Amino acid sequence: MGMALALSAVSAWAQPVPAPATGDLPCMETGNGPEPDTSRDGSRDDEGYFTLFDGTFKGWFQSCSTGHSYGSGLGAIFRIGQADGKPAIYSTQRQDPKLEGGKIGGVMMTRKKFGNYEIAFQIWPDYGNEGGLFNRTPINGRCYNTKLSYIAGSSMGGAWGEGGFTGRDYRPFSFNGTAWDLFIPGNGAGEISNWTSITRKLKATTLPDLPCPETGCTQAEWRTLWDFNGWNDFKVQFYGAKDSASGRIHMKSWFKKPSGKIWIPILQDTTLAQVAPPGFIGFEVHGGGRFGGPRGTWYRDIRWKPLNDQGVALYDNPVGVSRDAAPRSAPRRLSASASTLTGTVDGDYRIEVRDARGLRLESFAGKAGSVHHAFATAVRGILFIRLSTASGVESIRVVRPPE
Repeated sequence: MGMALALSAVSAWAQPVPAPATGDLPCMETGNGPEPDTSRDGSRDDEGYFTLFDGTFKGWFQSCSTGHSYGSGLGAIFRIGQADGKPAIYSTQRQDPKLEGGKIGGVMMTRKKFGNYEIAFQIWPDYGNEGGLFNRTPINGRCYNTKLSYIAGSSMGGAWGEGGFTGRDYRPFSFNGTAWDLFIPGNGAGEISNWTSITRKLKATTLPDLPCPETGCTQAEWRTLWDFNGWNDFKVQFYGAKDSASGRIHMKSWFKKPSGKIWIPILQDTTLAQVAPPGFIGFEVHGGGRFGGPRGTWYRDIRWKPLNDQGVALYDNPVGVSRDAAPRSAPRRLSASASTLTGTVDGDYRIEVRDARGLRLESFAGKAGSVHHAFATAVRGILFIRLSTASGVESIRVVRPPE
């Protein structure tokens, strides 16, 4: 009786606020996407992430060139509202009785293209909604999709070859008709296995504090670890195989409640022998009749950090610096010419120069004041400067022009 009452309460789905009535993200049908976003990433937060959502649709567009829009020229509904005092994006199908039973989808994509990355966000879906995170996608949506499909028979965090992309359908678990009833399949081949065996292995090795039994996470843990009636944190890593020389693609996914201290693994780790060049990151609203939620899905706090081909963050997280840290006594300005790195630093420092893959090219140290360093490396283009001072560690991106 207790369980029946609990599940009955869960089924009374809430959403953070009513859906916004206006403010649709426009739709783009042709070409290769908009002009690329060349703006700076801005500053990192205290977890090492850059923001991807500033409360507006700046840096985003909607693609109607995927199969989910059915050539409608309309696309799905993506609108911005205020949820719990913070800006959030609401997404759902668009109703048009003339097309596909009135259920039109679309994909909200970044204007910036990405190679290796970790993306983190908060999600509040309505059960019955089918979506996904499109990884390195072109405007036509042919990519590897991290499933965000809160729907019977599908999964949160699984992998899928989208739009006829090289086939991949892997679900560590799937929903068996309701949000709290999981189907956990038997083990797959090779390094792929189900949610229970994935978490059992990690509990015994690198995640001893994982809040699951020694035998691994099951439906019972899902019912306590996932917030059925609120926000959940979600993150995805996608790295490797930007070209034929950079290994295989790796896809990983995790979730937790916002109050949780430990990220709960879902997909860990599927490796794919397929090249996928840098592309957009997209949030999907699935088109067609399977989308059955009466309300949409909300997203907020969308952030990213760059990784190298091995999945290691290119930037070290700040050390000893909090959001409330006192302001620096003087600015730190660094820029690059073809021959030198110059600028000012407000304390004694050590600098490492790294390339776009995160490989260290050279390093040097100095006293507070002016920096004037002649490059020893011949590498040009985007360089990442790892700056260590008594205040902590930060990374600065500079562009070294050709001779």
